[in-house]
Amino acid sequence: MSYAGGRRANRTRLAGTGTTPPRPLFVEHDLKADKNRVGPHDQRTRDEVLALLPASPLWPRRKYRGCVDPGVRLLGFTGRILDWLECHPGDGWQARWHAAGADQSKEIVHAGVLGDDQRESQRNGVISGMNLLMSNRIVLPGYGFLRGYKAMRLFKNVQQLFPDGKLEQMRRYGADVGMTARHIDEGLRLISSIILHTGRDLDQLTAEDIFYLRARARRENGEAYVGTHSAWDLLRGAGVIQSRDTLKDALRHGQRPTAELVDSYNIQSTQIRNVLVRYLEERRPGVDYGTFRGLVSELAGVFWADIETHHPGIDTLRIPDDVIDGWKQRLMTYTDKSGQVRERRSRIDVMMRIRGFYLDIQEWAHEDPYWAQWAVPSPITRGDGAGNHKMIKQTTARMHQRVRERLPHLPVLVETAERVRREAVALLDAARATPFNEVFEHDGRRYLRVLPKVNQVRSRLDHGSPHVYIKEVGSTGRRINQSVVEDDAFWSWAVIETLRHTGVRAEELTELTHLALVSYKLPDQPPEKGEVVPLLQIVPSKSNEERLLLVSPELASVLATIIKRLRDVNGGKIPLVARYDSHERVTGPQLPHLFQRRPYWQPQVLSEAAVKRLLDRTLECTGLRDQAGEPLRYTPHDFRRMFATEAVTGGLPVHIAARILGHKTLTTTQAYLAVFQDDLIRTYRGFLDRRRAARPQEEYREPTPQEWRDFQQHFELRKVSLGTCGRPYGTPCKHEHACIRCPVLQMDPRQKPRLIEIIQNLRDRIREARANGWLGEVEGLQVSFDAAMAKLKSLKNIPTDGRPQLVDLGMPVFTDDASPSQPDEGEPRP
Repeated sequence: MSYAGGRRANRTRLAGTGTTPPRPLFVEHDLKADKNRVGPHDQRTRDEVLALLPASPLWPRRKYRGCVDPGVRLLGFTGRILDWLECHPGDGWQARWHAAGADQSKEIVHAGVLGDDQRESQRNGVISGMNLLMSNRIVLPGYGFLRGYKAMRLFKNVQQLFPDGKLEQMRRYGADVGMTARHIDEGLRLISSIILHTGRDLDQLTAEDIFYLRARARRENGEAYVGTHSAWDLLRGAGVIQSRDTLKDALRHGQRPTAELVDSYNIQSTQIRNVLVRYLEERRPGVDYGTFRGLVSELAGVFWADIETHHPGIDTLRIPDDVIDGWKQRLMTYTDKSGQVRERRSRIDVMMRIRGFYLDIQEWAHEDPYWAQWAVPSPITRGDGAGNHKMIKQTTARMHQRVRERLPHLPVLVETAERVRREAVALLDAARATPFNEVFEHDGRRYLRVLPKVNQVRSRLDHGSPHVYIKEVGSTGRRINQSVVEDDAFWSWAVIETLRHTGVRAEELTELTHLALVSYKLPDQPPEKGEVVPLLQIVPSKSNEERLLLVSPELASVLATIIKRLRDVNGGKIPLVARYDSHERVTGPQLPHLFQRRPYWQPQVLSEAAVKRLLDRTLECTGLRDQAGEPLRYTPHDFRRMFATEAVTGGLPVHIAARILGHKTLTTTQAYLAVFQDDLIRTYRGFLDRRRAARPQEEYREPTPQEWRDFQQHFELRKVSLGTCGRPYGTPCKHEHACIRCPVLQMDPRQKPRLIEIIQNLRDRIREARANGWLGEVEGLQVSFDAAMAKLKSLKNIPTDGRPQLVDLGMPVFTDDASPSQPDEGEPRP
């Protein structure tokens, strides 16, 4: 089946047929059985095959004096292979090839044909005979056999059978798109393998052949064979595959049908499944694809699939109260990928969208009779969303605190990115100036310039790697690709600088192109003094709002450095490359994107995940940590919030900041502002200065170091032997440090054994005082004993699972039969 560049999707799975499948980004093709695959000469006899071979274009034409005719020698070994195959059952040469086990490895063929005579000349003769049989399609080897065969001459022979001009056309196309000679040869070898395996000519190959080979490799090794992507591009360049997409773009799912998205949650009730599909089809045109996938996930997955899991057999939208109450309780938490149970902060938003689902059906039932049978009261009431305003404030507070933690460390991050980039460039230059396998010193360390194995093949010097590899002398680690390290350092610096100077989203950052830089001449100025300022166009993304940003000198320097780097490595121009939108699941047009890299021969736009990885690598070099001691993490959106905070704090009006950020309302912008309340601090300090001016100056002397230390200690809780004292600073202790009687003593649970010893000691002292008639002391000891028993009882009420401690209000409890509780083992009896 030919491929015309259209999107491919997984087959739709009916409801109730299995568990929820994974959702990979790329299509995984099924492996088709190829046991019926035979060559065009499969039914010929042995003599007919031997008579056919001399007519092959690959037949040796040159003869040598005094030597056996190479054609005669080749026919002899080929005949021996055919004789061996005829000893095995099968209807045709392909069936005998499999019955003999020859498709497993060439060693089986050597053993079957040569027996014990395994001389090098005999083995080479068998190899030549197998090459002739496979290149003439007498037998069709499997991919596993070809991977272990490793006969370069066979692949060269197959390439000689290409139509006239096709081989040169593919090599020329590969060089034009930036492939190295090694990449071209790897792709040609893979194409030769497909021809040998399928038995078809070059012009008969399809995209399905590449898909099948990739799927087989991923089943075996977890990744595609080397040369798969270059083979796809070479076939496109030769016009064999009619597609404008790269292999990665051709394998992406794209936007999936609504029914397929719903069926992935394995909903058991067919009626409910059909209702959800029809409802979502109605909603789909009004939202973007990313929002639509979230809506499908909430309605089909979080809501109905969860209800069916806990209440199988339910097939009506009229949900009983106990069922919906249980679902609301489960909605409070979710299990993340690591298996940890976390709070679902968006639970109210989820419930409101479920409520909107029911209300939409009720509204549509007035116009479409289909919805009348499903119009039932919503199980989600308006009161279920009462706490949404509070949760929004909590989210805003967390966002502000996140900015307050990260904004002071921004200069450290910026300086580190610049330093890492500068050091990477210096180390790369020093390595390039050093010959292979020689040691050089840089920044107090000694490195070895490593010569890769691919660069050591003298007959194929054009296959060498252009990257620079080094290894620290004395290190046991792996070699370092310093070219990639320098490239990572540059783009990390470029990402950080652009984000902090523009406040754009990560998606908008990757969408920046060379065409987005425009010039604007300021009006109301004389012609001879007309000032032209650069502007940066931000294309519509999340809010579909286009906007223009004034390019500051710092930002202009960063953008100029990016443009110069792209032109230097691409022959003075910025390559046109298509960007894949991971939210909309579509590939855009080819544009001169600024944030593009060339990992191989194909330039690629940085993905949002790649931007986050670059940030994390730079943060590892800073060594910054948060208050909990964990490594500090920045996200691209943190720079957007810090940009807004710095701009407004610096005097930029909020409505101008909203225009710069692309917000439709000021409320959205105000939520971004983690302002440190400088106006409040300045106003209060002015009030203090005015009050100080009206009072004697001697009252405002500078405190001594000891007074300052005492002041700081006033705010620390006092530690006593049994726990923590909670009485206010400066108040006298009414119990004369008899902490056991003090009601503000906060007992430490670890002091329970010592408390039991104190109680035992008090009991002995009371017994002794009563024996001696010391009645006054008995009364005082009894008070301490009662207080100690109360403290012991309070320790028993402290939960051990981390829940907040309940406070005993001392309310009396009246029961008909108040039997005394038994003390725990090891505790004293009253």
